[in-house]
Amino acid sequence: MTVFTAVGVRGGRLAEVAGAFPLAAEHVLAAAGKKRRINAEQSVSGLYALLLLMRHIGADTRTLSVVRDEGGKPRFAPCGPHFSIAHSANVAVCALSDSPVGADVELLRDKPDAVPLAARFFSEREAECVRLSADAPREFFRLWTRKEAKLKKGGEGVDRVMHNVDALGGEFTERVLRFGGEEYLACVTGRAEYIPTEDIV
Repeated sequence: MTVFTAVGVRGGRLAEVAGAFPLAAEHVLAAAGKKRRINAEQSVSGLYALLLLMRHIGADTRTLSVVRDEGGKPRFAPCGPHFSIAHSANVAVCALSDSPVGADVELLRDKPDAVPLAARFFSEREAECVRLSADAPREFFRLWTRKEAKLKKGGEGVDRVMHNVDALGGEFTERVLRFGGEEYLACVTGRAEYIPTEDIV
């Protein structure tokens, strides 16, 4: 089973997150200690979304620590559900699953260079999908979030060659989120259920 949720990025959540994950203090403090305030708020908001999902499934977060695997992907130790966190601008997304999962979110915005970027970073088939789309920027972001979610599921960074990641194959759950007058596209690998929050229904 896979669930995902989204929250608006804002400050004031550190104490609640740190208190809920006492064995993951190092991970939480690293998220909160990012140099730019917006990056710290995005990271802590992502952990807050994780906390909401853990509460949703009735999990006890006080016994779990967070470690990084060889590829740098965070995971619960000694064991626990798999999770993936992503953020873009003012929204943070988290997916939680009983199997490896990847999530991504992107602010949907005007992207005049969507077609040339797709030609540069996507496979020929994917670039053609963007080129032929009635809304090239939206199609670009749809394929981009799929690629990032797939990479995160495998524990690989986005520095891998993007055109080698197939965004047209596989199963994904996509949802348009509205927050602060803007639209975001969230993507999760596999079939997933969206759990609304007070921020984003």
